[in-house]
Amino acid sequence: MRARLSSLPSRWIEAFRRAPWRGAAALVAWASLFVAVFVVALPWLRHPSTLGFHDWDVQTSHRYLVKKSLLEHGELPGWNPYACGGFPAWGYVEAATTVVSPWLLAYLVLPMSIALRVEVIGQALLGAAGAYAAASRFTRSHGARALVAALWAVNGRWALQTAAGHTWHLAYAWMPWAIYFFERARVRPSRALDVALLGGVFAMLVYSGGIYPLPHTVLALGVYALVVGISERSVRPVLLLGAAGLVGVGLAAPKLLPLLDGFGKAPRLIESNESLDLGALVNVLGSREQSFYSRPARVSPYGWHEWGMYISVAGMAILGAAFVFVQGRREAALKAVGGLFGLLGLGAFHVHAPWTLLHAYVPVFRSQHVPSRFLYPAVLLLGLVAAAGIGRFVDKRSFKRPWLDLALAAAALWLAFDVASVAQKPMEQAMWMVPPDNIPKGNPFHFEKDPPYQYKKRDWAGPMYLAMLGNTGVLNCYGTPPFERKGALASRDPRYRGEAFIAEGPGTAKITAWSPNRAAIAVEGAQPGALVVYNMNFDEGWRSSVSRVENFENKVAVRLNGGEREVVLRYRPPGLWMGVGCLLLTLLGVGALVRKERREEAGEV
Repeated sequence: MRARLSSLPSRWIEAFRRAPWRGAAALVAWASLFVAVFVVALPWLRHPSTLGFHDWDVQTSHRYLVKKSLLEHGELPGWNPYACGGFPAWGYVEAATTVVSPWLLAYLVLPMSIALRVEVIGQALLGAAGAYAAASRFTRSHGARALVAALWAVNGRWALQTAAGHTWHLAYAWMPWAIYFFERARVRPSRALDVALLGGVFAMLVYSGGIYPLPHTVLALGVYALVVGISERSVRPVLLLGAAGLVGVGLAAPKLLPLLDGFGKAPRLIESNESLDLGALVNVLGSREQSFYSRPARVSPYGWHEWGMYISVAGMAILGAAFVFVQGRREAALKAVGGLFGLLGLGAFHVHAPWTLLHAYVPVFRSQHVPSRFLYPAVLLLGLVAAAGIGRFVDKRSFKRPWLDLALAAAALWLAFDVASVAQKPMEQAMWMVPPDNIPKGNPFHFEKDPPYQYKKRDWAGPMYLAMLGNTGVLNCYGTPPFERKGALASRDPRYRGEAFIAEGPGTAKITAWSPNRAAIAVEGAQPGALVVYNMNFDEGWRSSVSRVENFENKVAVRLNGGEREVVLRYRPPGLWMGVGCLLLTLLGVGALVRKERREEAGEV
């Protein structure tokens, strides 16, 4: 492996010497990926100490809980005691998304403001490289591959959603990698590793909180595999996708099973009657007035960040021409999926519109709304069609005109800069929040009704991250699952009896050691059968050293057997250990299959 890596530069140099025009095209194409990301992210690099507005505060709090739990307490961030009286962090789709992440180390060692930028820029580069890689399965042209990344990776939708703090949108970066590994698994004779890697992508969509990207990716690949299988008269594409799905479930099980438990307790069911007409769609895709507070088209409800997606007039023309003129089996399948996603993106424009039916009859989509979000993956899918068609044109003429791919790569660079320059506008408006200078440290944990600290310039919602810095829970919060069981009380509430107390009979209870997942409670003068109550929302994941945990007025409670002087409460996400077992079995099974395949390739079997 080291020999291979050390030989890569010399191989690249030799390839460049043999085909200088192609090498130059590759350099320009790759440059376009970095240029687009840098242009969009530039406003965030000017003042690296600021924090984001809109939904960024709560997303920062989710990430800070991971850092606090791991570094200060040596715990998995299973429970979040700081928000709304406490909720299962590991069992919530948008929480603890940096535990299994390429950016975990950045959050552990860097200031939060810097780590946020590392994650955002890193995911942008991951998505751009993924779009380039996915296009490589459909064309040899470097310029055509760069074109897909230019239109999709950090277009106006990406920037608007990122500016708003919709961090789940960053998970779309894994979508092109799913297409890439599926195509590799489908066409290569050796496919076990590619199936496993595709399953790994599905798992990362779970761990990274892809509440929209995951169902969209599964739907896109499912329809694509079905259409390709029909055109090839083969069930192999569907079987490969099913195998990868099973691997993904196994790899994601430690997070997936607690998620299912959380959704079972607090179902996320949302009405979705939004629609988008064709005139507004043209403005969504082509208007250059796409700052965060713009409104170049009549759309409702929600702000422009839920609708805008600048790809330029040229980009619209490229995708439209590709949809009409590009031919081929795979291309026809991509057009079918891209067209479907485009129709879904128009929303509930009819009682039998694709989105109306999907939302009504497919359970996972009942938790989604704002169907314009389908337009983002639609651009990726149709961009791959365009890459296949344009790349075919370039390849046929490259013998006589070897410079043609370089010219195409230069055009992709120009398009990437144009799209990124418009996408930069909402990013300029996003990172301006400055924390107060002095937040007290080391206070005993307790609840307040409202956030006790504010940014120097306030935003629409009360800060959660600042309260966590002061080790204070906030009851009136946002950004958590819609749990109805809320029993924790603020310290100034007339009904408040302490962070721990004896509910029935004489005696006192006092917390002597505390962490997000654990509370040690010293008990004095209590009688057998007395109920020790912890001022924290109840959940079935709480365990006790004494007896079974009970629900007392939606608080965590334990009944004493008699004589106990200490009660220790610990939180463990329901289904976690079963999920870990599934993960280990999956890793063992995948490893055995990959080793067997490699031995067969080497002729040992």
